[in-house]
Amino acid sequence: MVALIASVLLALYVFVPYILFHRFCSLFIRLKKLQRTKTEEIAFGILLAVLPFVLTLLLCWSGWINGSVAPFPLVDSPQQKAGDYQTVFAAAYSENFFKEHQTEAWDAIERVSQRQANFLTWNYLLLLGEAIGFVALTSSYGRLQKFKPYAWFAARFLLPAVSEWHVLLTDFSFPPGEHRSVQVDVITRDNILYRGNLADYFIGSVGELSGLLLKSAQRFQRDKLEDDRKAGKAKESGDYWRVIAGDGNFYLPDDNIASLNIRYPLPPTRYQQIVQDAVEKLALQGVSNVKVEVLEHCRCTNTRHGHENPCKAPPTENDGMCKPCHDSAALEFSGTEHTGDSVNRRP
Repeated sequence: MVALIASVLLALYVFVPYILFHRFCSLFIRLKKLQRTKTEEIAFGILLAVLPFVLTLLLCWSGWINGSVAPFPLVDSPQQKAGDYQTVFAAAYSENFFKEHQTEAWDAIERVSQRQANFLTWNYLLLLGEAIGFVALTSSYGRLQKFKPYAWFAARFLLPAVSEWHVLLTDFSFPPGEHRSVQVDVITRDNILYRGNLADYFIGSVGELSGLLLKSAQRFQRDKLEDDRKAGKAKESGDYWRVIAGDGNFYLPDDNIASLNIRYPLPPTRYQQIVQDAVEKLALQGVSNVKVEVLEHCRCTNTRHGHENPCKAPPTENDGMCKPCHDSAALEFSGTEHTGDSVNRRP
């Protein structure tokens, strides 16, 4: 019976806080997934649970836990509390004691259960506060990393718990006000080059990258470039990018990714503001009311679409192209099909 009680207490005060903390924080930040031994899980759970446990214990000693704010208010005293715990442990240790003091034992068990329920309620609420604080502090890394005390604290207590893929494949390291996007260039194991905006990424059971989901994906026609070079009529490299047919997402599994390049471009409006601030700081004589405008153009460079390189039309489609170039690119690529990890040309 004593072993059973110890197991229940270990679960309620160590394993449940560990699971709750991890599940809550994972809603906002990808945490590392590690294959821990049972001993490592217990040690990690104790580290997570110690702060809310100590705070709850202080509240209990101050009288708050058993007051009107507790879910099970009790008219209690230190002597009653000590007597109840002694009775419960004596009954758990000795079956004869339990048989001889059944009424007294059950009354003590009921009061001890109420006290534990009160304690655990506050303990889990403070654990939730700890998790919210962890998420808030970790999410502020891009904004606060230049502040030395925070950088020291984050490097030792926050970042070790965060998945490296969350750091690499999101704008985690940049101030949120910059509104950066994440773009990737991927070379597959069958030597095909893709690029696109990162829509999502997936992590396996032990923290490994299991796949990427791209928006506005494009494929580089390397074979065509090599043929044109041999024929002496090679064009600009931008002419060999082809939009993958369809406006949906394109999935690349990790087992087909040979190389990955990640970029974090600023939105055009942010570039515009940076340039305008820089010009204003120059304080040029006779120059006032400076206004900087970013002239956006279609990013198509294929001159076969009947325009100069690059196209000067404004972008209207999700892939950064104008409507005519988007339709032309889709038509040129309509002879392809993608199987999820590569693109195969139909005969």
